[in-house]
Amino acid sequence: MGRRRRGVSLGTVIMLLLTVAVVAGCCVFLAFIGGEDAYERTSSLLEQLAQREAAAADSTLAPSAREAAPATAAPVAQTPVPTAAPSPVPEASTFTLAAAGTVYAPKAVRQCAQESGDHYDFTQMFAGLGDALSRADLTVMTLETTTAGQEKGYGNYNTPPQILDALRDSGVDLVALATERALDKGYEGLEITLSELTTRGMASTGVSLQGGNSGTVMNIGGVQVALLAYTYGLSDEGKEKSQADERGAVAMIDTEAMVEDIVSARVNGADVVVVLPHWGTKNKQETPDNVRALARTLAEAGADVILGTHPNVVQGTERLSVTRSDGLTYESIVCYSLGSMLTDARTPENTAGMIAQLEITYDPVTRRTSLGELQITPVYIARQREDNQNVYRVVDAGNAQAVSALSPQEQAAAQEAAQFVSKMTGQQ
Repeated sequence: MGRRRRGVSLGTVIMLLLTVAVVAGCCVFLAFIGGEDAYERTSSLLEQLAQREAAAADSTLAPSAREAAPATAAPVAQTPVPTAAPSPVPEASTFTLAAAGTVYAPKAVRQCAQESGDHYDFTQMFAGLGDALSRADLTVMTLETTTAGQEKGYGNYNTPPQILDALRDSGVDLVALATERALDKGYEGLEITLSELTTRGMASTGVSLQGGNSGTVMNIGGVQVALLAYTYGLSDEGKEKSQADERGAVAMIDTEAMVEDIVSARVNGADVVVVLPHWGTKNKQETPDNVRALARTLAEAGADVILGTHPNVVQGTERLSVTRSDGLTYESIVCYSLGSMLTDARTPENTAGMIAQLEITYDPVTRRTSLGELQITPVYIARQREDNQNVYRVVDAGNAQAVSALSPQEQAAAQEAAQFVSKMTGQQ
């Protein structure tokens, strides 16, 4: 860079004027005493002095007009500052939930699945369901038996673990274990059952050997789904096996505790809450008032879907509109009883069950859940003679192809089962 030019001060200007004045006075004096020759020398001196002063003034007051104009710095290219892209708005996620009723395998059912010794195959029992369970993103049902192994003695409520293979292959992802039969084989039997489920990649809810929260949270297509299960009580055998060690392994129906669990699930990040209560009265088509009242309380606490079992017969469904603690209105869907999915009972009401399927959408922006139309698939538990023995088949009673594989008598019974389920659920 060039050095900065200094400006001319007022003192310098005054000194120049005084010098000129003094020299002029001397010239006049010399002319007076020295004549014309002295005057000419003095004029020459003044002219030289004037030239010097002009040069000095020119060098100090301003740049000469002959000097080139100072170069202007080239503009520096400005690097554009990147603008942050707006954050994408989270999209709503939709998944389908399917739920079936209770499964247990008493002696008559086990016998037709037994191939040799301790080897059982229950696969064909559920072949007639087709994709009624597997087409959903999340399928749940209630296991009203343990799978504690032959050492614990097979019986009505202890089934060979191969039944879990058949359920998994049918599309079942999670089983609710909170039933009155959960501790019929003690804590060890429950522990073995949990282990059998784990080795097959199946989830469970409603029990915890460590006590405390027995719920399960599953990520279904980016949606956090909490699943909670409870039972009205334990069988006499279960009470006897557990009375010496009160671990609280099985979640019991207790309104205050259930509400607390639902609220806790929400606080801990659950987007959708599904409750599977084992409640009501066996073999009754009517839903008790106390069950309806409890369902509403759970819905108000934050339960989106309530899927009941235990009566072993299909009961009605209901879409509830409730106001929750935030003052907003929400919808919840209740299936008071899904009936049975596998049993040896032969009354028409016991052999007719249902699979409930529901499309659920969760919006992360509004943090609200939307429930689609409840779809009901009627299920019939057929029993017919094959190879000189009774064989049990669970079929989609609304699927003509599945029903056609049954005997004429069982085909008629399947049609009656479908009609019964339609009447109970209001889906004609």
